[in-house]
Amino acid sequence: MSVFTTTLLGASLAQAAHPPQQVKVEGTGPQAAERSFVVSAQPSTRGHIFARQVLPRSSGALRAASRVIYLNHDGVLLTPGDNDSRQQRSSVVQEPVFITPWEVDDQMWSETVACVRNIYSRFDVEVTDSDPGDAPHIEAVFGGHPNDVGLPDNVAGVSPFTTDCGIIENSIVFTFTDVLDDDSQTMCEIMSQEIAHSFGLDHQLTPSDPMTYLDYDGNRSFQNEMAACGEFETRDCGIDGSVCRDGQNSVALLSNRLGARGAEGDSGDLTTTTEPEASSGCSASGSGAPLIGVPLVAVLLRRRRRRH
Repeated sequence: MSVFTTTLLGASLAQAAHPPQQVKVEGTGPQAAERSFVVSAQPSTRGHIFARQVLPRSSGALRAASRVIYLNHDGVLLTPGDNDSRQQRSSVVQEPVFITPWEVDDQMWSETVACVRNIYSRFDVEVTDSDPGDAPHIEAVFGGHPNDVGLPDNVAGVSPFTTDCGIIENSIVFTFTDVLDDDSQTMCEIMSQEIAHSFGLDHQLTPSDPMTYLDYDGNRSFQNEMAACGEFETRDCGIDGSVCRDGQNSVALLSNRLGARGAEGDSGDLTTTTEPEASSGCSASGSGAPLIGVPLVAVLLRRRRRRH
């Protein structure tokens, strides 16, 4: 297919009306169906919601093969299917769709790329804005509008997420720039969260961590401390009732799944906070293996008081 034909096809698909997809408020009613989307009932302090698409249990791999993160703001033509960034197939889309580019100047794009590189600098990953082709990679798409994939107007980002909080190889994740102000730090932090979802990280109640919904006056970075999962209130980690763990240390979990960069990026002392990875610790009843570390005791005590 010629470049001219692809451009015309992409423009046509971008303008087409895409059918709405099922979106469920997390924790209400029956568990969400496979490939449907769950969102928090309350928007973030930025006025947006961030959707996760429910996928079945992962292969159980403990270390990601997709350790290249491709930042794409040039637009992309996607087809539906199992996630495969090498073939531009995405579980998020129902039909072929062109996600329009994020049209910003070179300086803002360079700042966004530098920010994502900095946030992931302590882990063994490569962050690039050059297409890795057939190499395993996560594709982070900046552009378009949530309606392009059938999601509500206030969805700022979306990633697939498995019921066992597992790794999604060759995942494609989205930050919808049409509903956001052009700000490199905001775009970077939202996309850093969406990328981490495909490595199995949940939302957590740490304002300074990219996995948060909470407001924070400063630049976020992954924190090496145990935290409770949730958007605004403590809950077990997982998606819509599928429980994977009691709490989350984002640095420890990413270090386990991606590897630490070593001398180039100090991963901190993980000896008392590293999460056990034997089987992802996921069960519908919340019987996952306990995490190690003093901060978890406080999380469990808070939960016990709330239940009484």
